[in-house]
Amino acid sequence: MNKRWRMMICMGLLAILLLAGCSKGNNSGDTEGSGVKILMCISDGSDTFRATLAEAAEKTAKEIGAKVDVVDAKNSIETQVEQISQAESKGYHAILCCPVDPDTAVQMEASAGELPIIFMNSCPEEKRLEADKYMFVGSDELVAGRYQAEYVLDQLGNKNEINVVLLKGERSHSGTKGRTEAVKNTFADSGKQINFVFDDYADWSTEYAAEMFETFLELESKYDCVICNNDSMALGVIEVCKEKGIDLSEIPVLGVDATVDGCKAIQEGDMAFTVYQSATGQGEAGVKVAAALANGDKASESGLEVSEDGKYVWVPFEKVDQSNVSSYQ
Repeated sequence: MNKRWRMMICMGLLAILLLAGCSKGNNSGDTEGSGVKILMCISDGSDTFRATLAEAAEKTAKEIGAKVDVVDAKNSIETQVEQISQAESKGYHAILCCPVDPDTAVQMEASAGELPIIFMNSCPEEKRLEADKYMFVGSDELVAGRYQAEYVLDQLGNKNEINVVLLKGERSHSGTKGRTEAVKNTFADSGKQINFVFDDYADWSTEYAAEMFETFLELESKYDCVICNNDSMALGVIEVCKEKGIDLSEIPVLGVDATVDGCKAIQEGDMAFTVYQSATGQGEAGVKVAAALANGDKASESGLEVSEDGKYVWVPFEKVDQSNVSSYQ
């Protein structure tokens, strides 16, 4: 009897071990990022867009079995470089970086050791990028600026001469450069007389934009529209217009990002147009690319659309006005 029981116990233990082995094998394909640690260095955690980017990255990492740790450089280049220089020794396998200044990409790449860096939010110069090593995940800023200029041309097409107020983001930011360049080039190709009656940097800030627009109004110059590199600055302009009794239905104010407040302003008839930039989509894409590179795979194996040169993963921009704003709220 004892021999019989011992045999049954042994068979039971063997069955348990076999089941455990099968279970482990079945789960391995479901956790593509299992064990991958990603350091995410953001330049300013108080910025709404970057905060959403970080939240999406953390959520996506959890879904694929990876881990994202977010650190805030608080707009300090020195702090960000130091954070990146410690990543390899702390056991991270890849870095997501919203650079304080994209012109410091060389310094950050040198500090990262052998770790791949996926830049986000502000793009370094193309020569600083390398396929499957130093990549950029984001939206093509030229498209956002083109969409803005096209909207103005469509709405004010009856005018041969258009006077434009242009408020720009941070001077070194790739979004500022790309959006502004595309606005100006699209207008230049239109064949119309375009006068930039005010053109200055408001650093993405609602407060700075409001102050600058008030200063501009004191000049009593004619203007037909206000184009801003982001929604926050557009909202600053709108605040001033309301205080001064300016009819916003006559003066289109445009932004970029389709933030919650920006979409609300469009719904209420205050802002005319914005361009949706998906912080969530970019956060998801960044983590998937980082996990692929950390595992020794190519970015093209992440399931995302990678540019032909292998340096970029683009998340499309989308036009938003009163006709479709409810879909973005």
